[in-house]
Amino acid sequence: MPSILALTPSPASISPDSASNPPRSPKWRPTQWLFEQRWLVGSFVAALVVRLHWNLHVHPLGDYIYSDMNGYVQRADRLLKAPWQPHEYSAFFPFGTHWLLAGIKAVFGHDNYAAFGVVYALLGAATVTMAYASAKRASRFAFVAPTVAVVGIFYYPMISLGGYILSETPFAFCLTAALVCALRLVDHGRPRDAWLMGLCAGLGALFRPQMMLSVAGVGLYWLARRRALPGIRWGHLGRSAIPLALCLGLGSKHMHFNTGRYGFISENGSFNLVFGRCHNSKIESLPDGKGHGKVHFRPPPLLQVDNREKRAIEAGTVSPVRLDPALTDVLSYKGYIGDRHQHMDYIRQCMAKTGILGQLRYTWTNVLLVWMYNVPWPDSGRSTWTGPAKWWTYQSRNWLAIPALLGLVFIVIPRKETAKLGLFGINLLALLILAGLFFGDARGRAPYDFIILTLALEVYATIGVFVVRWIVRWQEQRRQPTGSPTGSRGDTSAQSSSSS
Repeated sequence: MPSILALTPSPASISPDSASNPPRSPKWRPTQWLFEQRWLVGSFVAALVVRLHWNLHVHPLGDYIYSDMNGYVQRADRLLKAPWQPHEYSAFFPFGTHWLLAGIKAVFGHDNYAAFGVVYALLGAATVTMAYASAKRASRFAFVAPTVAVVGIFYYPMISLGGYILSETPFAFCLTAALVCALRLVDHGRPRDAWLMGLCAGLGALFRPQMMLSVAGVGLYWLARRRALPGIRWGHLGRSAIPLALCLGLGSKHMHFNTGRYGFISENGSFNLVFGRCHNSKIESLPDGKGHGKVHFRPPPLLQVDNREKRAIEAGTVSPVRLDPALTDVLSYKGYIGDRHQHMDYIRQCMAKTGILGQLRYTWTNVLLVWMYNVPWPDSGRSTWTGPAKWWTYQSRNWLAIPALLGLVFIVIPRKETAKLGLFGINLLALLILAGLFFGDARGRAPYDFIILTLALEVYATIGVFVVRWIVRWQEQRRQPTGSPTGSRGDTSAQSSSSS
């Protein structure tokens, strides 16, 4: 971790005559290092303590094995029991989470979910620390990075998701680690950071393939802003592509082994696209006599929108958001739940029926769901945790959404000092594109929340500086005597003496 997170050396640590005299290797002093990196170390320790307490005492992961969590457990157990036996459904979802769970089960015991809770606590704490490190490298204001660290330590949405066996926690770790490596590459241009960036991005894709949107966005951003990002060169991108390609190759091989079909990492991409283009709330597959049983899914954000609309109808009011399915609310077919041909047939029908304007309305609704009209699942399904989840969702919407969206302007500002902030904006833009195509979700937004927090704080600080400077100029103008041709008090006095 120190190799990824170490901050830029302070100017005081660089000798003035280092250009003429080769620097000697300084003796490493733990106390000095701890003082210099106090925010780095302190944020990790504090975040780890909070998450260990949550995962082991308040919200043990083993007590919440149902629905999606149970699916990961079943696939992990199947992998340990018969690792060389193909299983079609194991390729429907990305396999990173159940592989991680299987590995922990193999090392620490089949039912040792406390060990899994410790691993998730470590990943969550490291994510907070890397969020601080990334803000430290990119922000123009000294308070932003410490604020990100303090908020991150107690940030409930990610603490909560770390208490479930889900993919958000490891994905957030990989996403933030890749961002830190990219920023280090901009600062130093070292090949090792390119290798690490590609590895983190590749591993993140195995947990959630949406990582590839960020990868593509960063690549295009570098092409457009190469002069502002001189530390990154073609050779660095080539190096980062190698571990990324190896991870993607592993994902493709995993799919072919389990299904006999070639593909990317998982087969639920077209499945989720049906929801985004048809706005139904449920898809179910029915037995076909060929080994496929009944399976159904209802994405929580779309289900919550559907329930909101039903309550509005019962109350005689109009819901501010509605699904308006293109075909029917429930789509059913016989066979495998991941049947891509069936999914694409639905998508074609929905696009033909709604037209361009209808699809644009769906896209707008999908983007709204990133911050509005839904509470993160699984907390939304448990009354004990619904209150905290709802409160934090509202705070994120009210305080972070608009300034973070304004922060997208850093992508196009032609100034070198804001180029690194553009990397944060690219990741947020990738999230919005993903939501527009498929569907938004407060839970799916959570892994990006530290990036969103950094952008929002940067915008607040920028506006604050502008306002303060405007007030100072305004006060200076008020102090000037009226009628002064030059605005100088000395000149005014001289003119008065002369005229008298």
